[in-house]
Amino acid sequence: MNNPKCGLVSISANQPGTVPLKKIDTRVSIYGFIANVKSDLHYVNEADESIETDFVFPLDSDAAVYKFEAEIDGRTIVAEVQEKSQAKVTYVDAVESGLTAVYMSEDDDAGDIFRVRVGNLPAKMAAKLTFSYVQELALSCDQTGTFMLPMVLNPRYTPDCTPTDQPNDEETEVSNSLENQVQPTMTSLSEVGAVCYSDLTVNLAVEVAGGKNLMMSENKMEFDVLAAIIGNKMSTSKQLKPGSDFSIVLNYKGFEKPGALLEKGKTDGGAFLSSDVLMVNFVPEIEEADRNMPCEFVFVIDRSCSMRGERIEKAKETLLLLLKSLPVNCIFNVVSFGTKFSSLFSKSKPYTESTLKEALSLQESMTAEMGGTEIFKPLESVFKNKSSDSYARQIFLLTDGQVNNVKKIVDLVQKQKNTRVFTFGIGDGCSTELVKDVARVSNGKATFVKDNDRLQSKVMYVLRCSMTHGISDVSLQWSLPKECCVINIPEQVPAIFPGEKTILYAVLSGDIPKDYSDKNSLKLIGKAGNKSVEFSFEFDFNSDTCSGVDFSFPLHRLAAKTKLSEMELQRITDTIVTTLSVEVNIPCKHTAFVGVDKDNKLVVPLLRPKYMIACCFCGDSAEELKSFSLSSDVQSFQRKASYGFSGSTTRARSSTSSRSIGLGKRISNFFKGSGFFAKKKPEAKRNLWISNEVKNSGLDSHMDQHLDIDEDEFDSGSDSKSAEGHPSSKMVQLIEKQKFDGSWTLDEGLCGILNTGLQKIKDAAVVKDLDVWTTAIIIAVFRKEFDQHRSEWKLIEEKALKWLKTKDLEGEDVVQEAMTFLTT
Repeated sequence: MNNPKCGLVSISANQPGTVPLKKIDTRVSIYGFIANVKSDLHYVNEADESIETDFVFPLDSDAAVYKFEAEIDGRTIVAEVQEKSQAKVTYVDAVESGLTAVYMSEDDDAGDIFRVRVGNLPAKMAAKLTFSYVQELALSCDQTGTFMLPMVLNPRYTPDCTPTDQPNDEETEVSNSLENQVQPTMTSLSEVGAVCYSDLTVNLAVEVAGGKNLMMSENKMEFDVLAAIIGNKMSTSKQLKPGSDFSIVLNYKGFEKPGALLEKGKTDGGAFLSSDVLMVNFVPEIEEADRNMPCEFVFVIDRSCSMRGERIEKAKETLLLLLKSLPVNCIFNVVSFGTKFSSLFSKSKPYTESTLKEALSLQESMTAEMGGTEIFKPLESVFKNKSSDSYARQIFLLTDGQVNNVKKIVDLVQKQKNTRVFTFGIGDGCSTELVKDVARVSNGKATFVKDNDRLQSKVMYVLRCSMTHGISDVSLQWSLPKECCVINIPEQVPAIFPGEKTILYAVLSGDIPKDYSDKNSLKLIGKAGNKSVEFSFEFDFNSDTCSGVDFSFPLHRLAAKTKLSEMELQRITDTIVTTLSVEVNIPCKHTAFVGVDKDNKLVVPLLRPKYMIACCFCGDSAEELKSFSLSSDVQSFQRKASYGFSGSTTRARSSTSSRSIGLGKRISNFFKGSGFFAKKKPEAKRNLWISNEVKNSGLDSHMDQHLDIDEDEFDSGSDSKSAEGHPSSKMVQLIEKQKFDGSWTLDEGLCGILNTGLQKIKDAAVVKDLDVWTTAIIIAVFRKEFDQHRSEWKLIEEKALKWLKTKDLEGEDVVQEAMTFLTT
């Protein structure tokens, strides 16, 4: 099976083929929990004629792309964001006039795929495409953050259309009318021979504020990040191998306390960019809710062909851990899917010894031979079985996410009430849009597991989260200077789970007095089940720290991207979406970058292509990838809406001044019509920033220390210090032997796993019930031999300890006796 082509591809009729991508230079600057990225892609048109080219590349769906330009023949084309149909017209007019032009937009069917078109690339000419974006790191409860540099774009499976999928004739006619001007019909990648270029050079430069103790492996860099030295910077570089995603993992130390960062607005910016943006971070200090609530667990497992090999083996072992860790008062089901799907039970059944045995039989026989990745129908089938009021439904979706109908799946999940979907994106090239959006709209949690990561430990943590209510129905109460009005982005805070770090944004209107020294505060109020909870903290304004980030207004870009994503999930298509996108220069579903080289006086002949060849970084299963398209639901182009401002805002301590009211009205009007103030609730984003004590320490004024490190000092093949080794089969075998109630029974098979004689175990028993003694020994073995994998067996241990208590025993006492037995 051939892979799709890498790099920029010629789509000209007489020059089809690849415009060699010679080099990629990427620079990643990380400050706190934000990454600012700049990528330069260098190409050469070695043909004898000018050509038109196309380039497709993956990007995290939460990345805010704010700059795109092309450098050709010494001239720089700087693109700007326009409404999408107008951007297409601008591009077509330029190309037909013989001018060089560039176009860049999200793929219409996938928000984590971008497409770039370059028209009239001159013969024998080099081209450099540059794009910049800012992105929050993915933060986890263990005080680590991960930035993923996507290098793989896997083919996306598109299921057969159903009658309800078909657009009406009028929509089709309008869309095709413009689309025919922009591009021809594209050829599926499955019909195109492809080569992955071995001579491609990928250079990565990384700069981390507060970085220390770098460790490096082939596909990962790992840093310690110390709040105490946040003013210093650590720099390194590495040449990457195309064909696998690259991770930068940060271990944060000293960032536990809440913090805030204020980014002042742009003096010559529009309504949004001229306002100040506040970013706060905190970990709610709220006790973990009781995990005894009755739950329905539905495990939806991707068994498509792209899950073959280690991926399906990880999924099988993970399913074993999940099944063995379920509480005895739950109901459950297992759904397998590929092109078609099958369910273990027609509807969820009580968790008993017999139903567990059926599930384990299925788990043991699982293979990845079910064809394509059709997620919609199995989820639809699950939802048709109405959830019981007595059980909180939790769905675990494990998939490599290679689908092209994300919007349809998200809309389906969004309609479900009282159902949370916890998503797991498995492997390189997984659709970040699918995994994140499905979790967002259901108040679940999204988790990504790369091909060299352990899926099991991450899934078990999420299982613990699913057994709690989380904090929902969240509202915020700000205490700020009386001159300030506040707009929260986004409107609603999703469920917050115990130990989860949270990031929130707020757009501020009104001037903050220079001599203002009072404390500001934020109070979070919500519910954990039927229990009311609240959390509050104080913070100072400190805009000086922002100079350590970038002059490109990263907080403004992130806040705007968050709002655009929220409106996309709400399916808002009003002018407000386009207006915000254009002002902040961040494309969305309804807008695109476009730029024209108007300074080039040389008119080159237009070579209208006969067909389109899409392209991407290396991926698998090319025959599943349907053609990408620049088409969209074409709407009449509207110029920038005027920025009036009215409506309500969240007031601070007292009424605002007349000057701040003017700006407040402008900001309010900007979002009016989007439902922006309907609930006056912000969403809790992911995780933290920088503590107040660090901001107040003055460390941000220190001289930068660039600790350049030669990668040759490291063994590129060595594992990171935090890399977890694969547990021996002994741990898995012991888990397989556990009964559904949490206990173990002594037999010859178990003694073989323990490598201890049956009579020896019997003679050492400190209680009469051998099942009690055996269960205590297994718990002791887990603690003694597999402590590094505690997150994977912790729920199994808790289940066993609960069983011991039903025997009128203090579980820990007998476990200590078992520990003594193991050491003698």
